[in-house]
Amino acid sequence: MTKRILGLVGLFGSLCLGLALLNGPVAHAQSQIKTQRVLIVYDARNPRADGPAKIATLQRLLASVGVPTQTEALAHYHAGQLTTQKYQGVVTLVNWPTDHGHNAAFTRDRERFTGRQLHIGQDLSDAEARHLHATPQTRYHQQFTLRSGQSWQLLPFSENLTVLPSHGDRQLGQLQIQGTDRTTYAYGTVRGRYGYLPYLANDGLSLVLAMRTVAKLFHQTGTQRPLLTITGVTPYSDLRRLRQLGQQLAAANIPFAVSTTTVANNTALQGFSAFTRTLRAIERDNGVIFLQTPTVHAANAKSGNALEQLMVAQLNQLGQRQVIPVGLSAPAYWNQDKLLRRHGLQRASDVLLLPNPKTPVYAQRDNLGATYDRTWFGLSLRSLQTQRDGQLTPDHLALPTAITTAMPTSARQLTATMRQIKALPVTWYQPQQQLQTSLVSASATFAYRRGTYLLNGRAVTIGAEATGVPRYHFTRKNKVVLGNYFKYQGWILLGFFAVTTVVLVTFLVVGRRIYRRKFMR
Repeated sequence: MTKRILGLVGLFGSLCLGLALLNGPVAHAQSQIKTQRVLIVYDARNPRADGPAKIATLQRLLASVGVPTQTEALAHYHAGQLTTQKYQGVVTLVNWPTDHGHNAAFTRDRERFTGRQLHIGQDLSDAEARHLHATPQTRYHQQFTLRSGQSWQLLPFSENLTVLPSHGDRQLGQLQIQGTDRTTYAYGTVRGRYGYLPYLANDGLSLVLAMRTVAKLFHQTGTQRPLLTITGVTPYSDLRRLRQLGQQLAAANIPFAVSTTTVANNTALQGFSAFTRTLRAIERDNGVIFLQTPTVHAANAKSGNALEQLMVAQLNQLGQRQVIPVGLSAPAYWNQDKLLRRHGLQRASDVLLLPNPKTPVYAQRDNLGATYDRTWFGLSLRSLQTQRDGQLTPDHLALPTAITTAMPTSARQLTATMRQIKALPVTWYQPQQQLQTSLVSASATFAYRRGTYLLNGRAVTIGAEATGVPRYHFTRKNKVVLGNYFKYQGWILLGFFAVTTVVLVTFLVVGRRIYRRKFMR
């Protein structure tokens, strides 16, 4: 009997040890994805080919996957930089092929690198092709149709495109040549730790398939339903039309989010009360609020304290009026700036990254992209509407995606927006059943738990009027550099003028005596 018990104990111990050994690599891989960076190396910005937007799109894709990044120009890469001790992966982005894509040190280090590798664009090296077990081909002056399941899109003519042969279990999407030659090629290709995309687009089916390629390369399984998001809302928007939009979406059982800016001053005015009243109505219609970060007009490395105070004041004013943001929305470049991340984005568990403006204004740019509990990829509704040249069904996406549409500015636009939303064959993400977020603002903590709003841990009932909510004020002490100087400025000036007057009178008396003596002589 004792031997039997000892045998069972030994068997149980062996099973536990085996499970630990099996889970060890998995846990290590997940930890690596969240800590080690992915190095993005681009050959040139090439604004004529929309290069900066492609770089930002790639940064947003990797942020949505949940991997931190470092972005660097190929010309700035130095030998020995790419190692598995420092990076878990590398992405080569070719924006300007042939003439701007050579760095012998990078090519050599990439061949030795054993982490994940993704190549986007032309100039695929022989070593990369071998890893993919494929023979690349270059097609000149062709037009392709991109297909995936029931979705398809006719692509514009390309001067030249490096493509790989179709391979069922490794490809994501299919490129088919237009015309008599109906040869097909793979769009996204993933084999083990290596991936390839012939090009990167900022919208459409190409971007949806690029999401799947990146997600598969970094072992992100499953699908995500998109979150409908209304952007461009401000305190100066047509609040009546915003209210109508919320009511119509609620009547159609379409959950949604609103990305809005706000103000920190003049909050006692009637206009701000009307604005927050409308946002509360949105919350009651099962809509959620993303607070849009402030527009940066001029900033430097010393702007952190000002940004901190502004963000806290804005959140404080909204919280007093029962408007509880579930996260922050910002242009992609905010996540590439040390100061804007630290004093802005890092206070939120959920961040919605939108395309960059034409001229981003950085405060302390470091090109080090951070990760958050959930990073939503902003994808415009218009880019998915390809009735004339294709059909797209973005029902299940590989990454957390917010399908964005601008706030309608007229009754006609409101009707058109609702028609477009209803026509999209999508099952929308439902925050009331799935979303859990938190947002910190100095002494106040905002939270959302599947339809329940919390302020400092206490449930908040969203009513028509802002009543019954404690007024939480941030406790950060502001350091006024010249406060004491201005406090005593009047006394300082009075003393200065008194001394000056005495000196002038003394000079006048002495001068008069000297002049009088000379005259008497």
